[in-house]
Amino acid sequence: MNFIEFLKSKMAGEKSEVVKILETIPIFEGLNPIELKKIEIITHERSYVPGEVIFHEGEPGAGLYIIRKGEIKLTKLSGEKKEIVVATLTTGEFFGELALLDEHPRSATATAAIKTDILGFYRPDFFNLLQREPKLGSKVLLKLAQMIGRRLRTTTETSIRGSR
Repeated sequence: MNFIEFLKSKMAGEKSEVVKILETIPIFEGLNPIELKKIEIITHERSYVPGEVIFHEGEPGAGLYIIRKGEIKLTKLSGEKKEIVVATLTTGEFFGELALLDEHPRSATATAAIKTDILGFYRPDFFNLLQREPKLGSKVLLKLAQMIGRRLRTTTETSIRGSR
C-alpha cells in the first residue's frame, strides 16, 4: 500500500488488519475503534521461523501473544525430561495472558511449528496504558479478570467432577 492509499484508508475509517485481529481477542472485546487503535500502537510484531522458541518454560512472563499467522506448540518437560505437547495454537489464538498481571515463570515453552507472525502485548506497555489512559486500561483489565475468572471456574468444576 502506498502513502496515498494509506491516507485514503485512514480517512475512510477502514480498520487495519491488526485492529481486526485485536477485536477478536476477548480482553479487547467491546473496545471502540479509537481504543483499538491505541492498543494497536503499543503492540509489537515479530516473525518466527520453524523451531524458533518464543519463550522457555520457567522464564519470567513478559506478556500476551496473539498468533497473526502460523502455528505455535506449547510444550512442557516431564519428570523424565521428555517434551510433552500440551497445546497447539493457530492463527487468531492467543496465549500468555497471565503475564500481563505478574512475572510468574512461564508454565510451558512456546515454539513456532511453522513460519509464524505474532503480535505481542507486553506487561510494561499495559501498565503504561493503565497510567496514561486509565479508563481504557481498566476496560482491558476488567475483561482480563473476567476471562481468568471463567477459566478458574471451569478448572474448579472439572476438578470437582474428576474427584467424584
